[in-house]
Amino acid sequence: HFAKARVLDEHYKTAADGVNECLQRIIKWEYPAAAKRWTRFSVDRQRLRGSTRIWALSDVFFDQHGVPEWCKSLSSSFFRDDVLVLAGNLADSLPQLRFALTVLKSKFRRIFYVPGNHDLWVRRVTLQTILKGENVKDEQRSLIDSVSKLLEVLQVCDEMGIETAPAEVAAGVFVVPMYSWYSRDFVPRERRREMASQTDAEAKVTIDPWIKWPFPCGSDDAWKFFMRMNETALRATLASKSAFERFTDKKAVVITMTHFLTRPDLDIDWTVPGIWDYVGCDGLDEQIRAIGSNVHVYGRACIGPTKRVFDGLTYVHNYIGSTEKHRPGMAPFCIFDRGQLVPQQQPTQEKGFNFKPLERPVEEVPGRRFGGG
Repeated sequence: HFAKARVLDEHYKTAADGVNECLQRIIKWEYPAAAKRWTRFSVDRQRLRGSTRIWALSDVFFDQHGVPEWCKSLSSSFFRDDVLVLAGNLADSLPQLRFALTVLKSKFRRIFYVPGNHDLWVRRVTLQTILKGENVKDEQRSLIDSVSKLLEVLQVCDEMGIETAPAEVAAGVFVVPMYSWYSRDFVPRERRREMASQTDAEAKVTIDPWIKWPFPCGSDDAWKFFMRMNETALRATLASKSAFERFTDKKAVVITMTHFLTRPDLDIDWTVPGIWDYVGCDGLDEQIRAIGSNVHVYGRACIGPTKRVFDGLTYVHNYIGSTEKHRPGMAPFCIFDRGQLVPQQQPTQEKGFNFKPLERPVEEVPGRRFGGG
């Protein structure tokens, strides 16, 4: 219904008003599907911390060469009682996203997921994609913009039992998915000039050409929309955390997750001109610290160490990445092991994590498919 109203909203005031009402309800989680997601918040409240493990992954890119083989290398029994925190960028299309979640859900007991930028692309078939031989799912026929795609992604998650709302996964252990988008002023100009070449520091580039927002200022409004979406989750988590600590001598554990970076001193690939405008949102760090996050899992960067500590908070970035970024022994990273946060000695499946990266196949230059001189 949202997508249909978006098609009409430029011409019909009633449809435009309906779109704005829908956006407000999405922000406040005030629609039936959103309300249903909260029903799983406390199902594991009585679960012992000593029986709980939580793992982190991001940027799986299931449509990349070698990723299905990597998934097959994961044990079907080792993770079956465990929780996976999945920080975005699974696939460009809904069918591939569903396939990726199906494979990962067969390994883990519970999966928490937030969409990345690739997950919200609304692609269409073009002459360029045909000439490149790309297998593109044309989604612009049914999905008018990236909010429509977001709602479809969340519906897929609902159907598959994938969690997109906060929950207490063991006694006093909270996992909090947080939605995010990039803001243009995330990396200060001084740091850009310090880390990038003079030419690159002022570069203006276009990334995410398949993203389309229903907001007047596009991406510059999108990050505000997502940060407001987080407010309900933050309030609920803070209330439950306070209640837990009021009736026990144990401290609550909070694990937050976003796709985009929350602070500009986290690693990014400075060799990509203009990337700093598309990687993070500064206000997110304030949100995760407001609820006392112990570990924050993020995606997007696909570079740098797996964990870093800033001002007492551990940041974890465990990416799979595109084919050329695959590493030997890639595996989920354990961030909670039966009561211990970010264990130094990582648990491992019986035969170890022995994945060996596959070489990307040589792409043939497509021949001319049309007549002419």
